[in-house]
Amino acid sequence: MSENNEEETTIGARLKAARTAKGLTIDDLQQITKIQKRYLIAIEDEQFDKLPGDFYVRAFVKQYADTVDLDGNALLEEYRDELPSVHTEKIVDNVDEVQPTRVASREQPASPTNRVRNYLPTIIITAIVVLILLFIWFMAVRTHAGSSSSTSADSSSVQVSSSKKKVSSSKASSSAKSSSKASSTKEQTIKANGSSDTAFTLTNGADKNKVVIKSSKAAWTSVTTNGSQTWQGTLSANGSHTLTLPSNAKTVKFQFGNATETTVTINGKAFNFNPNNSSSKVRTITLTIK
Repeated sequence: MSENNEEETTIGARLKAARTAKGLTIDDLQQITKIQKRYLIAIEDEQFDKLPGDFYVRAFVKQYADTVDLDGNALLEEYRDELPSVHTEKIVDNVDEVQPTRVASREQPASPTNRVRNYLPTIIITAIVVLILLFIWFMAVRTHAGSSSSTSADSSSVQVSSSKKKVSSSKASSSAKSSSKASSTKEQTIKANGSSDTAFTLTNGADKNKVVIKSSKAAWTSVTTNGSQTWQGTLSANGSHTLTLPSNAKTVKFQFGNATETTVTINGKAFNFNPNNSSSKVRTITLTIK
């Protein structure tokens, strides 16, 4: 067997070949996996000593493999003799849990003084809430007492006008039902903003919109609401993730690492975020909620 054929059987060569076959550059892979570019290059060159530790070697290799449609667990098993061994650590699926820039620190036993300091904000907030509730209760009792005396004084006039109030109440109820029926007929719609295939507007949605993200192959996805990240992760093949947007959500940004293999539903209805059938895997979609 030639030297070139032997090199192609190494784990670094297999990963690089799978990435190239998917048409992904190292920069694309960095954006999808959130693994630093220098670590991805080190994996392909099998320079594992350049990674932050043995645990990260196996975790990053699995994340790389899953992203390029290889079976990460099977690959780790096949090349276990070539990779650093990990005894007590657990290999995670989500790259967020193994970011090399985060330095783990050992927690020191908390002293009684520190424990009190830790719980002090909670105690203060609880006390404020209790005081607010007591004030609301006091005002409600006072209002109820005043309302009772006023009702007793005006009971005779209420009886005289009761028939008129019933008629008025019936009309108001009928009007409210008509209004409710009219509002209930409004259906949720998601439309593109003009000819754009990256900007959409959601109307007549729920107070808290339910979003379900599914993937037919391994795919990384990020969801950002009003400028703050709500969720990000890599779904395995035929995986799904459900999240509920906050009631004050106005702008939602979806970032897809494998858009052609990803589907999204909002409140049970499909969100066609690729109306022009783009073949681009890495896409960013902005959804405005009205």
